[in-house]
Formats: sequence, C-alpha cells, structure tokens
Amino acid sequence: MPTLVARQARTLETQKRLMWAMEKLSVEKGPDNVNVNELIKEAGQKNGSALQYHFKSKEGLLAAIHRSRFSQTQAKRRKMLTESLAKNNALSLRDLCRLVVGPTFQLCKSDSGHRQWVNAWGAKNAAIARPTLEEETVDKGNSLQIIKKLLKESLPHLDDSMFEDRYLNVVRFLNLSMSNQTREKAGFIGKKADLFLSNLVDMIWGLFMSEVSDETKAYLDK
Repeated sequence: MPTLVARQARTLETQKRLMWAMEKLSVEKGPDNVNVNELIKEAGQKNGSALQYHFKSKEGLLAAIHRSRFSQTQAKRRKMLTESLAKNNALSLRDLCRLVVGPTFQLCKSDSGHRQWVNAWGAKNAAIARPTLEEETVDKGNSLQIIKKLLKESLPHLDDSMFEDRYLNVVRFLNLSMSNQTREKAGFIGKKADLFLSNLVDMIWGLFMSEVSDETKAYLDK
C-alpha cells in the first residue's frame, strides 16, 4: 500500500509539473508555439514520453489545465455566492455583476498560477466565437448558472435573445480585461487594483443596464 500511495503521489506531482510548465511557456510564447520537447524540459522530466503517458497529447494537457482552473474558479464563486446570500438574499444587479468577475480577480490576487493561466488564455478566449467562463465544464445547477438566472430576472428590459447577446459580450470583455490586468505590475494588489475591480463591475453593470436603442430594435425587426 505505501508503494501505491507513493506512486500516486509521484503521478500527481508529475502532472502538476507538466501543467505548470505549459502555463508558464504559454505566457512566454503563446499556447500555440509551445513544443513538446521544451515542455518536457521546463517540467523537469527526463522521460520524453511523460506528456503522452499522463495526458495523451498537448491538447489533453490543455484540457486538463482548463478543467482544473475552471474548477478552482467554480469553488471560489460558489463560496462567494453562499456568503453573499447569507448576508442578503435579495442581491442587487451590481452585487451579481461583482459575483461574475470577483472570483477570477480574487484568485489572480492570491494564486500566481491562476494569474499565469488568465494571462496566457484570457485574451485568446475572448477572441473565439463562444468565449466561456466555466459553464461548459459543470452541471446546470452550478453557481454561475444561478447568478445568470438572477441577472436575467433583474433585467426585464432585455428579452432572451438580447440578454444572451449582452451576456456573451460581458464574458468576452471580462476575459480580455482580466488578461490585460495580469500584465500590470502589482495588478491585483493595493488601491489601484481595488479601483480596477470596482470600475470593471461598474462597466459590466452599464453593459447590462443600457436600454436597447430604437436603432438596434430596427435591426432586430429586420
């Protein structure tokens, strides 16, 4: 049994090293430009087949990284939502906007690895057709879906289609904003960081609250 436990511990440690190395190199070179040999070297592995053994491929490694970081964000958001509802079961729109962006901000503040991940993939995720936070990795009952439902209920001036469009662009904006902030020196510490977060929440609130103009309605009617 001790041998099995030790083997499992070594496996987890190797996986963590490979994931960390991929995140680090992705910041430096861009995810698409990391080759397997330099990844193995950066992770301190002597066995060249370590990546294939643990993750099958670079794509498998990336998927594992995203699942791990999304799970980390989910846990933080769930905790923040629970604490917020314990204080006030009627959350304002601004409270909900803060719960959308706050978990990523707090994790970037406390976890250099999470900050590195947001640096590497935030802008890339913002550029794709369907940028995500973490909805696609969890069941429908997760905290982000609860917050999204409460957001929709707080925005009666938006029909379902317009809400989804606004929400999609909010997610895109958040990915890009957070990625940019990771490049700022002490971007998540001190008064400037607090101002960044508060201003970001304000902008999200504004994106949701903005009325649908007559011009936009005319395009929708067409």
